[in-house]
Amino acid sequence: MFEVTLVVVPPGGGEADYSLRMTVPALPREGDYLTVLRKDAAGKDREFPGTEDFIVRRVWWTFEFPDDGEIYHVAGEDPVGQVGQIGIECEYAIGPYSSQTHKRDSGPDARTFEASAY
Repeated sequence: MFEVTLVVVPPGGGEADYSLRMTVPALPREGDYLTVLRKDAAGKDREFPGTEDFIVRRVWWTFEFPDDGEIYHVAGEDPVGQVGQIGIECEYAIGPYSSQTHKRDSGPDARTFEASAY
């Protein structure tokens, strides 16, 4: 599992409107469709208000490296960095069940999910 931050930007990119932290089993890729269905704080379903839909623009990786100030290291004894944060930049899109609020917030330039066979 990966902990990621969905960073929501307007269609075409730009300054982030908001972000959501998520735990995901795999990393989304550019072009993937993402749908968020909000539940109440207790995790209970509420009357279906519609979804928030997005298309992934890019994945931002932030790495942390333990810099010890040395230029050279003995093989196998060098410091090893790790992933600090993974940001999934995604832009508003209109899906088949998008809420009215989401449609309004998406603006006129939002892309639309393509119809599928399921």
